[in-house]
Amino acid sequence: MRDEEWKDEMERREKELMKRLNIKIKAFYDEQLKRDEEVLSFLEKRKEKMEANMLKAAEGFKYIYKEQFKLMVKRDKELEMNNNYRHKLLNDSLDQVNSNLVNMHYMLTEIERSMNTFGARQDQLITLANDYCLHNS
Repeated sequence: MRDEEWKDEMERREKELMKRLNIKIKAFYDEQLKRDEEVLSFLEKRKEKMEANMLKAAEGFKYIYKEQFKLMVKRDKELEMNNNYRHKLLNDSLDQVNSNLVNMHYMLTEIERSMNTFGARQDQLITLANDYCLHNS
């Protein structure tokens, strides 16, 4: 009987130890699960913050690129206006040069006509002087 009592006692102790061991294992896993949930919660919050920061950064870059594009368009318009103004000035200058050339041509024509007229008069005067000299000699 003693053997049976001892055997029963051992089985009871073994069950009790297994029960306590299972409780400790369950407590360990519960604690581990709790830590994992805390880490997961922390990581989720961090992910949300990073996503929010990325969205803010994207909006910032979008704003910067939009402003740069506006400045580029404005600069292109200014350059185009400057080029148009330069073309106008150049065309005006060319028109003025053409006008001056036309006036110079007219003046040269007048000078040439005057010289021809003067030459014709000089020839007439020489002829008259020769005629006078011939008649008075």
